[in-house]
Amino acid sequence: MKWAAFSFLRGFVVALRGSLLSRSLASAPFVGLLAAYTLTQFSEGMTQTALTWIAFRIRHNDVTLVGRIGLLQTIIPFLILIPAGVLIDLLPRQIFMAAINLFKGATYAIIPLMSLFEPLRTPTLLTVVVVTALFSAGFGPAFNAAIPGFVPTDRLKHANGWIQIAGQGGYFLGPLVTAGLLLYFPAPWLLVVSGGGFVLSAFLLALIPPPLDPLERRRIEGKGHDPGHSPRDEGSSRAGMVSGFLHSAGILLKNPVLMLCSLLLMLFALFNAPMSLVFPLLSSQVFRTPPSFYALLSGAYFLGSFLGGGLLLGRRLPGHFSLISGGMLLASGAFLLLPVLPWPSAGFLFLILIGVGLSWAQPLAYARIQQIVPSLALGRVLAVVMTLFL
Repeated sequence: MKWAAFSFLRGFVVALRGSLLSRSLASAPFVGLLAAYTLTQFSEGMTQTALTWIAFRIRHNDVTLVGRIGLLQTIIPFLILIPAGVLIDLLPRQIFMAAINLFKGATYAIIPLMSLFEPLRTPTLLTVVVVTALFSAGFGPAFNAAIPGFVPTDRLKHANGWIQIAGQGGYFLGPLVTAGLLLYFPAPWLLVVSGGGFVLSAFLLALIPPPLDPLERRRIEGKGHDPGHSPRDEGSSRAGMVSGFLHSAGILLKNPVLMLCSLLLMLFALFNAPMSLVFPLLSSQVFRTPPSFYALLSGAYFLGSFLGGGLLLGRRLPGHFSLISGGMLLASGAFLLLPVLPWPSAGFLFLILIGVGLSWAQPLAYARIQQIVPSLALGRVLAVVMTLFL
C-alpha cells in the first residue's frame, strides 16, 4: 500500500508512452529533461515571487513573514534531504520528480481557492509552505542523479552547462512574468499559472522513457564495464540502501575528489547565501540609488550566472577544479572592488562578473560527482552533499 501512489502514477505513465510526444522525447530524452527542468524553475520563480508578495500584504508591508518563509524553506529541506536521498535510489527518478511536481502544482492551487472564501492568513500560508517544502526537498538531488543515465560520461560537463543555462533562465524569467501579471491579477491567482507549469513539467518528466542501466548501456555500446560502476560498487550500494546516510558519508570520506567537491560547494554557498541581502544594501548604502535599483542588481547577478553556463559549452575548457577556483577568484576580486568604485554602472558590471564566477561551482562539482559515484548510490550521495552546503 505504501507504494500505491507511485504504482498508480507508473501505470498512468505506461498508458501515455505510446503518444507522438512520447516518441519525440524518446529520440531526445535529455532535451525533454532540460525542458521539464526549465519549466520547473520558471514555475518556482513565479511561485516564490507571488508568495513573497502575498506575505508582504498579509503583514501590511512588513518583511518578517517573508523572512519566516525563507527560513522554513531552508530548514525543512536540511532535515529531510538525507531520507529523501534513500527514496531517490529506491524509486524510478523521473516518476519521483513527476510526483513531486504534481503535488506542488496541486498544493499551491489551494491558496487561490481559499482566498475566495476568506482573506489569506499567516497560518494558512505557512502550512502550505511547510507541506510543499517537506515533500519537494528531493527534487534537486533526484534531477542531478538522473542526468548520467541520459548523457555520456565525457559530456557531463557540457550537459551541466546547459542545465545551468536552463535553470537560471527559467528562474530569472519567472519573477519577470509575475511582476507583469501582478499589474492585472491578484497574487494568489498567479499560483494557478505557476501550478500549471509544475503539472506540465511533471507530464514531460513522466513521458521520458527511463534510461538504461549504466552497465547495460556500456554493453550495448561495446565498451565493457563502466569504470565508475563495478559489480563491487553495485553490491555495496545495494547494501547502503539500509544505512543510507552512513554509506553515503563513507563514499564521500573515502574519496578525496568527492570531499573537494563538497568543500567547494560549501564555499560557493558562503558566497551565494547572503546575496539576497547584498542587493538592497548595495542599492541603498553604497550606490545611493532608489530602492528599486536592487532589482537591476539582482538581474545582473542572474545574467552572469546565465552567461557562465554558456561558457561551459566551449569545446576546450580547463579542468573542473581549475575553472571553479578561477571563478571564485574572479568573484572575490569583484566583491572587493564593489565598495571601492561606488558607481551604479560599475556595480552592475561587477555583479555580472560575480555571477559568472560563481556559476561554475555547482555544475562542475555535480559533473565530477556524477562521473565518480555509482548510479545506485548517486541519489543518496547528492542528498548528503546538498545538505552540507544548504
